[in-house]
Amino acid sequence: MRLVRGFEYAAFTLWVSVCSFAPELIWQGFVLLQGHFGYAQAASALFIGVLFAFFVEPLMERVKAARWRLPHEEGRGVLLGALVSVGFGFFVVCLHEAIAAYVGTAHGGDAEKLERLSGAVDQALQWASIPAAVTAAWFVAGTWPRLAVPATVLTCVWIVAAGILYEWGWQVVTTSAIPCCLLAVLGTRRVLRRWDRETIPALARLTAMITFGWLVLAWVADAIIIRLGGPSLDFYSTEAAGDDLRFYIGWCLGLFVAPNPVPDREASGRA
Repeated sequence: MRLVRGFEYAAFTLWVSVCSFAPELIWQGFVLLQGHFGYAQAASALFIGVLFAFFVEPLMERVKAARWRLPHEEGRGVLLGALVSVGFGFFVVCLHEAIAAYVGTAHGGDAEKLERLSGAVDQALQWASIPAAVTAAWFVAGTWPRLAVPATVLTCVWIVAAGILYEWGWQVVTTSAIPCCLLAVLGTRRVLRRWDRETIPALARLTAMITFGWLVLAWVADAIIIRLGGPSLDFYSTEAAGDDLRFYIGWCLGLFVAPNPVPDREASGRA
């Protein structure tokens, strides 16, 4: 049972890590598509989206639900359902085109595709490494409370070391370390107080509060200092702020949408 639980925790950590990078990947893919997505591509996406919405997606939903009649389909009109499905299918195809543009699998030879894929994987590992470490520290604290402090310390060390290893620069290392280390510490504290089905949703809310609160605080602090006549702290350039915003959105969404692996039991009462 513990082995199965460990695999579930690992799957949840992977889920959150992938989500943390997904918004940036999609964003960069759409940027690369600018100027290359015309009427022909839109018509193709719409055609494929129709096939996906009317055939593939309904079958996949029934396979996942292991039943033929889905509860959410009852009471929904055919016209509304068709419009929603086609719109969703079109959007999914556009996402696929954006991801293919980023990874570089749409054009070029095998060598070029492998090179682009390798670069994309390396970029994903950089972005995903911090959420993976923080999430793993939470699971360690929930499973082995005595190891909570060492796990949190190692996570904070890794948060700084990752930026140095991947050569992010002191500015990015600093703006990443402050909120992420704070999140690791406060999240572990929350886990030690209570470890049950309500812990993950609470950690998701905590992540949203700390990360987005940090972005607002950094912007406000810089604006106030400039207004008082002091030098700009220059926490973020416009591009860097957008990168962190998409990163934190993905991280929070991962915590909110991933299936909760923590067993439903009474609060442990650990302090």
